[in-house]
Amino acid sequence: RAMKLDGRIDVAAPPDAVWAALVDPLSLAGCVPGVEAVRQVDERTFEGEISAAVGPMSADFAFRSVIGRADYPTDLEVTTTGSDSLTGSTLTADVHAGLEATDGATTRIVYRADVRISGRLAILGDMVLRATAGVIIGEVARCLRARLEAGHGPEPASG
Repeated sequence: RAMKLDGRIDVAAPPDAVWAALVDPLSLAGCVPGVEAVRQVDERTFEGEISAAVGPMSADFAFRSVIGRADYPTDLEVTTTGSDSLTGSTLTADVHAGLEATDGATTRIVYRADVRISGRLAILGDMVLRATAGVIIGEVARCLRARLEAGHGPEPASG
């Protein structure tokens, strides 16, 4: 089963700060629900485990992500492969992301992902898989905003 996802996430922070968060695998992994035990293998490769409930099934994927390209600000390419022994499922996701400036105070992350799933998880319908992906993307967006927007508001008055 193949699926294309795309969208945008607006973050009220400067582009360099947003980019730094995106290209730091260990930091970014902390924003993905269910990710555990992330290890950096080399400067472009990291591995870990992710637990996800997908519709009626739950899976524990061992994954490896490789940053294929990181050219600020428009070209970030990451390929993630994972397998879950319990469901006999494999997942491959090719993600491309870039930044667009908006009104000066906001940076827009524009992303697209080509996801391929095989094994028992592939029998779940497109709607279930998209809903799960949507929840994960929503959590990542919330986490990035919480991390990056905190330092960029007006300074509190001291007194």
